[in-house]
Amino acid sequence: MWQQIISGLQAGSWYSLMALAIVLVLKATDVPNFAMAELGLFPAFCTWALIDGAHLSWWLAVPIGLLIGVALSVVVERTAIRPILAENHFATVLMTIAVFVVINAVVQLVWGSEPRKIESPFAGSFTVAGQIVAYEQLVSIAAGLAVMIGLILFFRTPLGVQMQAIAEDRVTPRLLGVSVTTVFRTSWALAGAIATIALLLQGQASLLTDQNGSGLLIKGFVAATLGGFSSITGAFVGGLALGVAENLAGAYISTSSKTAIALLAIVVVLSIKPQGLFGRHQVREV
Repeated sequence: MWQQIISGLQAGSWYSLMALAIVLVLKATDVPNFAMAELGLFPAFCTWALIDGAHLSWWLAVPIGLLIGVALSVVVERTAIRPILAENHFATVLMTIAVFVVINAVVQLVWGSEPRKIESPFAGSFTVAGQIVAYEQLVSIAAGLAVMIGLILFFRTPLGVQMQAIAEDRVTPRLLGVSVTTVFRTSWALAGAIATIALLLQGQASLLTDQNGSGLLIKGFVAATLGGFSSITGAFVGGLALGVAENLAGAYISTSSKTAIALLAIVVVLSIKPQGLFGRHQVREV
């Protein structure tokens, strides 16, 4: 059982990272970004190419991959999202779906559908109380925890406060001198880096394919929904809880039940608390 929980926490950390990236963009721009996973998938494949093709070390290839993720997200925000963001919210959401499809098509065109493996320097394992723990499992969990803490601290900085203010009201902060352009660019850049980390960790632990992004995107939205879209901590906890629940269900019920667990979790939680476990009621003036 403990082995299933540890494996669930590892997978849950990937879900948490994707949920954090989704929540970050949502808090800043009020847009559910359906392209988020592909904005991490393309840099993950670039990282694999740098390691496998260019024979760069992992320690050099990964930072380059993160920079590619940041640059790609900033370019997408500037060219595809910002021009229509203020015009039509529904069109903006459709644009993120279009970006998802385009980037996935590029990945398939360049690298095909053959599974890849990102070799990492964290191979090996150790034993604690009779349970085998892989170093990659600890790295995944630690990375998710570090990103969550980093975002909590970031939202206490002046730029983080501005980001939250823009999400609530774009007019008043602008009149007070807040640069909406800087806030949007920063949120997308950070989200792109976090999504890249999620896909890299998943690609190291299992396999990297052109379908990784879509599966992780769904789990990320489920985790964000469980925790509450307004909460960084909630998104992280929601991802971990989802990962553990899936692994336990797969081990003690059936492997086919893992997918149903995600949807069942949403139904149960939203039935009890519609705003999510850590979400807050939002009062709107009418």
